[in-house]
Amino acid sequence: MSILLSPRLARIAAYVLPGETVADVGTDHAYIPIWLLQTGVSARAFATDIRPGPLQNARCGAEKAGVAGALTLYLCDGLALCPPAEIDTVILAGMGGETMARILDAAPWAKEKRLILQPQTRTAALRRYLAQNGLAVLDAALVYDTGRIYLVWLAAKGRMEDGGSVDPVLLRKRDPLLKAYTEALLRRRGRQLAGLERANNPDAARINALRGEIEALKRINREAAQWR
Repeated sequence: MSILLSPRLARIAAYVLPGETVADVGTDHAYIPIWLLQTGVSARAFATDIRPGPLQNARCGAEKAGVAGALTLYLCDGLALCPPAEIDTVILAGMGGETMARILDAAPWAKEKRLILQPQTRTAALRRYLAQNGLAVLDAALVYDTGRIYLVWLAAKGRMEDGGSVDPVLLRKRDPLLKAYTEALLRRRGRQLAGLERANNPDAARINALRGEIEALKRINREAAQWR
């Protein structure tokens, strides 16, 4: 059985270097580690999940793909049972930014590794956490999958570039999805602003900060609209 990755998962897997051993946290069906093993990108991989059901699905998938002997599965929270010395890259995908920060806090050794991150929410909070812990976004990409644009980061030890809602690397690369991505962010921030303004006791500082973020997003959106 050959694994075919969705565009989102393929973008994540593309950041894994040949020969690396990965730990895929919250692996669900373990599609990424199975694909990495099948294609020879990795010779060994680890996958964790907090629920036994997904791990059983992962075990069945690995057996059908013929890579069960190279995939170690752990029923645990985050990276709790993973052997730090054997892992090169940690994958955290499909969860909120604050959950990712909690997982990294509980496994300090992971901050010394390459990190492939695909936050579903709270990306700004995660970016602040990375910066505060000596980690930097080295590369970023946007990918369209099932009606939504996803953000994927490659992070490692380093100094974080100054940036707001949009990583500077996306601007430098002129990511073709940046215009649509900023439009989606503007709609979301607009709803947040409207809710804050309707509150009985409006938070003036938060409102002003959100208005500033919206103006910055509009500038980026206008710039991206001019790219060819």
